[in-house]
Amino acid sequence: MKRKLFSMLLVAVLCVSLTISASAASGADIYDEADLLSSTEETQIAEKLSNIREQFDAQIVIMTVPTSDGSIDTFVEDVYDRMNMGCGENRDGVLLLVCMDSREYRILSNGFAGEAIGLDQIDAIGEAIVSDLSDGDYAEAFITFADNCAYYLDGYLNGFPFNAGKNLIVALIIGVVAGVIVAFILKKQLKSVRQQKQANVYIKSGSMQITASRDLFLYREVSRTEKTSSQSSGSGSSRNVGGGKF
Repeated sequence: MKRKLFSMLLVAVLCVSLTISASAASGADIYDEADLLSSTEETQIAEKLSNIREQFDAQIVIMTVPTSDGSIDTFVEDVYDRMNMGCGENRDGVLLLVCMDSREYRILSNGFAGEAIGLDQIDAIGEAIVSDLSDGDYAEAFITFADNCAYYLDGYLNGFPFNAGKNLIVALIIGVVAGVIVAFILKKQLKSVRQQKQANVYIKSGSMQITASRDLFLYREVSRTEKTSSQSSGSGSSRNVGGGKF
């Protein structure tokens, strides 16, 4: 109980501290409470995060803390919610939390950013940054994180770029191989087929018995009118949390 109370108090104190830091940083979306970055690096990364926010209307946040005092999974969600991170009604955004005492990181995606950056994408981003985190190259890790977030958000909204050269070659190879296999199978099946001179040879004996007859209309004309729905579909909200050690 005491440990849980202390953890809640730590989050509250941290939120106050971060709110003051945010005001001083002119709205930058980076909170380097563990003091891992130089002022030049922090300014550079903050500018990149601001540009991503303007482009995709989603807040990308980077936070470093000396300790989480407990479950980092609970801590990252508490921080995101208590600081009201994210843009818009669904609080669209992504938070990277780096905890130095446990050498752990967590990535939380929320809102439409949670749909664009699911657990598979979080794992991929983690693999891209864990080496730099381990080597202490925090600025490079954070830049890579931001670039990857922008890539997945852009792909979700506008579609991922199509590699015409590579994909076309692969498609042609698959098509040729599939065509050869199908032709070979059909050719084997047709070896037993012989042309017959009489039509009744193609009818199985006793398989055709007419017991009744009726007239059928084979064609009809159908007219359809499109109805416009008066209800607009709302956007869903999704949240994912993943990460690991470095």
